[in-house]
Amino acid sequence: MANIEETLVRKLHPARFPDMSGLMAAIVGCILDRQFTEPTIAGLFLTSDGYVLGWHYDDVGCNDFIGARSDLERNWKRLLDVAELTDEERRLAEYKYRQHIAAVG
Repeated sequence: MANIEETLVRKLHPARFPDMSGLMAAIVGCILDRQFTEPTIAGLFLTSDGYVLGWHYDDVGCNDFIGARSDLERNWKRLLDVAELTDEERRLAEYKYRQHIAAVG
């Protein structure tokens, strides 16, 4: 039987969501520690004014502007809502989200 992390990755895999943008697929990959896109987002950082920046491996600094924190949070929650997660999978997804979003500065 698959463990909870494996089932979470399977349920949130971008292939299940044909309308998911490449950017959101990269964000999901970052949060789940998986590579779904090339380039891969290695880190997500919050700015003091409520925006999200992305960092790629081998990049100097956060060179990708992702968008507003509120948009990312809304899109993440919407994805979790439609992914048919168990309560345990949802708790793990929310935990991984919190672990992968860091404040800049």
